[in-house]
Amino acid sequence: MTSLEDVSLQLNNKISSIKRLLQLKSMGNDPSLTTMLQKIGLELASIQNTLHTFQALIQQQQTEMKSLKDLKNSVQKNSEVAHHLLENIPAHLPRKAAQSGTEDPKDEKVQGDPVQPVPEEKSAKSKHVVREIEYLLMEEFNHVPGYMKGRMTYDQINAVIHELNATVKAKYKILNQSLKSMSNIARNQYNTFKEQETKETKGQYFFVEADIKEFTRLKVDKKLQGIFNILRHCHRLREVRGNHLVRYVLL
Repeated sequence: MTSLEDVSLQLNNKISSIKRLLQLKSMGNDPSLTTMLQKIGLELASIQNTLHTFQALIQQQQTEMKSLKDLKNSVQKNSEVAHHLLENIPAHLPRKAAQSGTEDPKDEKVQGDPVQPVPEEKSAKSKHVVREIEYLLMEEFNHVPGYMKGRMTYDQINAVIHELNATVKAKYKILNQSLKSMSNIARNQYNTFKEQETKETKGQYFFVEADIKEFTRLKVDKKLQGIFNILRHCHRLREVRGNHLVRYVLL
């Protein structure tokens, strides 16, 4: 229940509010106070505009802070990925060859000496570039079916690719030699390589199991055959069969 004191308090508050309103009304009718009230209104409007400006700046700073926070998270993630890559560089990646330091400073040409042109015959004899099997990417390795990979790891497969590239390089180094400069052993190898060629391998690079045994220490076993299956799956090799011989052609 509402007590008499509560009712009295409510009535007194209403009476005070009515008195305040009457005072303000009388002030509004007073010309001397009207100007002051107008100035106060203008000041209040200016303060309100300033508050709106501050609110807009605060919202802009909040948006910029969010963008900076997202950028910080992105940089941190990229830094973690780069650090992980730096600590896990695959051993099979080619390294930059070190520059030879055997040059004699006395052999340097004196400034102003005419540059001797390279004979056309020597410049025309460019080195033969032998194709290589591209190393597997981690994404490709992850998409190889589990039954095909078994217990083989990413590094093991790329290590085999490194040896296969050495096989192809050694084989085609012999094929690209001049017959006149060959030894009897190299000439026999050359003839064997030529006999293995077919119409399907013309202009292609390929190797056979005998080449692996000849030029590497890899064991030609079931594990190696499993890696060949993975390389075919990843479009690194294809097989050409004929005359009881399997030729592994580079793609």
